[in-house]
Amino acid sequence: MPEENDDNSAKKLDRRSFLSGSAGLGISAALMGLSSASSNTARAAEGQKSILMDNSLCIECQACRVACQNENEIDEEYSFIKFLSWEEGQYPDVEYRVRRDSCFHCPDSPCINQCPVDALYKGEGQFTTLEVEECIACGQCEQVCPFDIPEIGEERMYKCDACQHLVAQGEEPACVSTCISYALDYGDFDEMLEKGQQRVEELKEDYPGAELYSSYDFGLLLILTSPADEMELI
Repeated sequence: MPEENDDNSAKKLDRRSFLSGSAGLGISAALMGLSSASSNTARAAEGQKSILMDNSLCIECQACRVACQNENEIDEEYSFIKFLSWEEGQYPDVEYRVRRDSCFHCPDSPCINQCPVDALYKGEGQFTTLEVEECIACGQCEQVCPFDIPEIGEERMYKCDACQHLVAQGEEPACVSTCISYALDYGDFDEMLEKGQQRVEELKEDYPGAELYSSYDFGLLLILTSPADEMELI
């Protein structure tokens, strides 16, 4: 297993390098916070699906994480979905912030390009998918992922694949169908992009910094109440 890098500034630099290197495809601009304006740059791949998460509606109940754990029969020490939460401001003007931390299913996934045994590929809905039986847990995907998502176990890597077995049957990923606060939605990329942009415009009345994050062909779209840099996403 590769050594972990605890230097947050270095991780941010790696992420920015990834975004900068993707600028030729328009990814960088979209990730840097464009919302409604980004619709002209987004070009969905054939059959592209996305999970849309509205962080303003999430109550951090963990129901989606538990459903994911059960549906995918994941070892209990690992999780495809995590949450990052914190408080902003000073008493009495304090606001609670939360965001989902899971695979973004990048359109040009560096993990796929790096995998030495071709265990990673684009599956149903263009989600980045792992062939578990082929994985050798070498950790190279972990090293190149700009979002620090893959977890390396003794025999395999762990990360979200949007419940490929359900998506292939025309069903929603387990996290989406389980969410009790309706913070999660799933469907064609163009539809999720439009819904995300509309929701951001609604939120700006109360949250001027609201934006749609990863709006260029990504399999996970996040509706944020604060700018992406404040959410430590770029």
